[in-house]
Amino acid sequence: MSATLVIGGALLIAFYGVRIVLRRVFSALDNVPGPPRTSIVTGNLAQFHDPDDWGFQKQLEENYGGVVRILGFLGDRELYVFDPAALHTILVQEPDVYEQPPKYLALDCLMWGKGVFSTGLDEHRKYRKIMMPAFSTANLREMIPLFYDVAQQARDGLIAPNVTPTPQTLDLNSVLRRTALELIGRTGIGYSFDRMLPGEEQTDPYAESLRSLFPTAFKMQLLIPLLPLLVNNFPASFLRFMIPFIPLRPLHEMRHLVDLTDGKAAELVRDRKIAIQSGKQEVDDGKDIMSLLVKQNASAESGMHLTDAELVGCTSQIMFAATDTTSSSMNRLFHVLASYPDVQEKLRAEIIAVPEHLDYETLVALPYLDAVIREVLRLYPPASPVMFREAMTDGVLPLSTPITGVDGKVMNSIQVPKGTQIYIAIAAANHNKDIWGEDVLEFKPERWSNGRAESVTTKQCGIYGNTLTFLGGGRSCIGVNFAQLEMKVTTCVLLRAFKFSSPDPRIKWRKPGIMPSPFVDNEPSLPIFVERLKA
Repeated sequence: MSATLVIGGALLIAFYGVRIVLRRVFSALDNVPGPPRTSIVTGNLAQFHDPDDWGFQKQLEENYGGVVRILGFLGDRELYVFDPAALHTILVQEPDVYEQPPKYLALDCLMWGKGVFSTGLDEHRKYRKIMMPAFSTANLREMIPLFYDVAQQARDGLIAPNVTPTPQTLDLNSVLRRTALELIGRTGIGYSFDRMLPGEEQTDPYAESLRSLFPTAFKMQLLIPLLPLLVNNFPASFLRFMIPFIPLRPLHEMRHLVDLTDGKAAELVRDRKIAIQSGKQEVDDGKDIMSLLVKQNASAESGMHLTDAELVGCTSQIMFAATDTTSSSMNRLFHVLASYPDVQEKLRAEIIAVPEHLDYETLVALPYLDAVIREVLRLYPPASPVMFREAMTDGVLPLSTPITGVDGKVMNSIQVPKGTQIYIAIAAANHNKDIWGEDVLEFKPERWSNGRAESVTTKQCGIYGNTLTFLGGGRSCIGVNFAQLEMKVTTCVLLRAFKFSSPDPRIKWRKPGIMPSPFVDNEPSLPIFVERLKA
């Protein structure tokens, strides 16, 4: 190797080394107010990611403006954002500037291959265009009977045998997790994970792998910063092949779980394609999302076809994303209903005043049911407290409400350096007193009417009732209406049959990742007293 190359390489390394140091010592974000660091190495990250420290999030919401500077690894400046104008710029106006962080795209790509969650910009739009028709209102109408079948199975197999004739305290977390997984199994891929028979445990290996994926992925946090370098320079197939030679147990566990989910998804995609190509009417009439996706892909315009590997990746990503978010939302919903008996009784009265099995239009038009679910999802978004973006170039964030900088000067906008990690503060946006009023943290379904909170005058860029629960812009949740239907049908079926009360006072909501879950004595659990109503 020539001396010139050695000197050039050393200078390049020195240049980037100095640049990294300077970013951590001097930053345009130093004038943005924020909490003091608690660690020289991890900054505020230990507080932020503490599964029990909800107080730090509340501090960020209440003590600073709509954009807060927090300190990351080795003092890296990061932004926690819930100002409406700044969020609109990030999510809607300039999504190519504030993109999904490459490290998280790389993790999804390593796990699933290319798909709707693991790609950015134009590639993401391609996958989204193929997938969106499967979530159309017309298709959701056809899924209503499947939702009812699963909810009734949970009622008759998981709850009724345990509370007849004597009321009991049941762990609803177990019931609702099984229900959520069966709902996405039946309606998402036309596959049953769980017969939900009395006394029968769930043993499907595919179900177990889906349930374990998120906790295992969270154990890999230390590896995530390295993933863009690896994935951008080596094929995902080669990286998976090399995993057994890396002495990291979470990585081995992740590979095993992904292989299980991908294997099952590949089998299901293959069966759907064969059935459709052979003209089997009973499968061609399948109403699940995978069947619709396979059919949509078969008739896609030139250049929009997905390969079998991409179909498998998209299917696995849907299953992974929907499982924990749905169970978290339904756990929170029934915890709230048990805690507010007057709300539960008013909601039950609305439900029993209509037929037991409702069509799509009647179900979505029930006003108090819609209000209760909107308020639960506003106060307690399932993907909380944040989602992530990264500044791909230098940018500027305008502010709806000016903030006072550390130097005492008023700031109407913030200069954002390239590479800045941005936290889309979903819960903080939903709890913003400037938008929702002083009673923002109170559970008040009455604030909603016809899908709108009438007292709210400041518009946010979210796609769901002025909240950020399902985000906004080009990467907003494609399953927003699907998720609401799951919750509404399950609520109608269970409230018609049971009364829920006296939640265990030891229940503690923790955030071991980005999905809040109920725990008792450090074990996932939601003990609630359940009694069967007289017919």
